Order: sequence, then structure tokens, then C-alpha cells
Amino acid sequence: MYSREFEERKETLERIIEKISRELPELPPGNLRIQKKGNIRQYFQVTDKDDTHGSFIKAGNMELVTKLAQKTYYEKLLREAEREKKAITAYLRGSTGKRPEDVFSGMNEYRKNLVEPLLISDEEYAKQWESAAYEKNPYHPEECTLPTDKGDFVRSKSEARIADMYYALGIPYRYEASVKLKNGKTKYPDFTLLKLPERTEYYHEHLGILDDESYRMSNLIKLNEYAESQIFTGKNLILTFESVNAPLNIKVLRNNVKEIFRSI
Repeated sequence: MYSREFEERKETLERIIEKISRELPELPPGNLRIQKKGNIRQYFQVTDKDDTHGSFIKAGNMELVTKLAQKTYYEKLLREAEREKKAITAYLRGSTGKRPEDVFSGMNEYRKNLVEPLLISDEEYAKQWESAAYEKNPYHPEECTLPTDKGDFVRSKSEARIADMYYALGIPYRYEASVKLKNGKTKYPDFTLLKLPERTEYYHEHLGILDDESYRMSNLIKLNEYAESQIFTGKNLILTFESVNAPLNIKVLRNNVKEIFRSI
């Protein structure tokens, strides 16, 4: 794991430890003992370490049972969380804070061009992915007149808003890059996206004039062709729709995209 991932894990553990330390004193004394008789379970509260039996808890007092069970869970979780936090702290104290991937990132551009890296950072990978040449949609390039914050040009206002959203979120994208389908056809999704840290590609098609019947039919055919090439929603395809009475909701799209592209 990288140092930054250890830091994030440590912060998670600290939040857990803080929560348990705050709530544990409020829980009942003792521990829970569970005894099974046939199909019936009986519960006992054990408060004395020399008492292996404990006090019987009546069936109507399940609140006490759940609190004692929660206490036992908290105590075990606290021990393991503190143990792992201690190990991470020791690692970070002795770590330089650098990753093997940072060796290549720290080189100047001239030296980078002279070596073949074995490990590169996600940032370096994204930079190379975005700067690499790719086959663009050759059909009616004169229609790409609307500028984006990234500096490219797209065909519609909605596409410009989508492009600016991806740029603001720091999600690398290519506009109308070619993709070869299994049937031999070449298609040009509106956006090809890079998902880090998996380093996989997603596609985004914005269907902007659904009021037009011929447009709908041609895109339904295209979506079926995508699916035959393992490009489909739920896996690696984002679809947005728009019509005269149902405009693009960029806020909803942004929230959904952030959920898809967040790092876990």
C-alpha cells in the first residue's frame, strides 16, 4: 500500500477509535453470555470475572442484550483498530513518504524520454493517456465550434457542460475518440473517460435529441452494438438523455459521476 493510503486508513481507524471511546463508557457493565436450550436462546449478564454463569436477562429486556452485544463488539474492534493504527504509525514514521512510482515522476522531461519506466504513478499515467494521440471522429468536424475549459471544441452546449464537468472533477477524458467494435465497425463515443486507480476506460454517450425518431432508432442500434462488444450500462457505459421537455440535469449527473469515479 502507498503511504497516502496508509494515511487514509489511519484516519478511518482514528474515527472508529474516537467513536468507540466516546460510546463505550455509556454501555452497561459486564458482558453477554448466550445459552441455547433446544430452539430457545437465553441471555445472561456477567459482571464478575469469577462468575461464569451471570444474571439471567428476561425476554422483555432485549435492549440490555443488544447493548451488551454491542459492547463486546466494540471492545474487540477497539483492540484491533488500536493494534493496526500502531503498526501504521510505526510504518509512516520510518517511511520516506515516497513511492517507487515517484522515481519516474521526479525526473525531468528529457530524462523521462530516455528511459522505459517499470512503474509510473496514476498522475503520470493520466498525463500520458490524455496527451497520447488518438483517432478522432472524422465526420463533420466543422460542427465542433463550442469551446470547453480544457481547450477542445464540442458540438453542443450540453456536451460543453459535460466536458467542463469532467475537467472540473479532474477526470481525464477524450472527446469523440474511436473505439473498434467486435463487428468490425468503428464508433466514436462522445466521451472516453479514464478511471483511476483501475486505469480502465469508461464511455459516455449523451443522447441529446431524443424527440427525433430517426435519431432514437440509430442510437438504439448503436447501443446494441456497444453491448455486443461488452460496453454497456452497469459496467463501463454512462448514458445521459435529453429532449425538449427534459433537459440535461448536470447536477444529478455530477453526483452520479462522482460516485462512479470515487476512489475506495
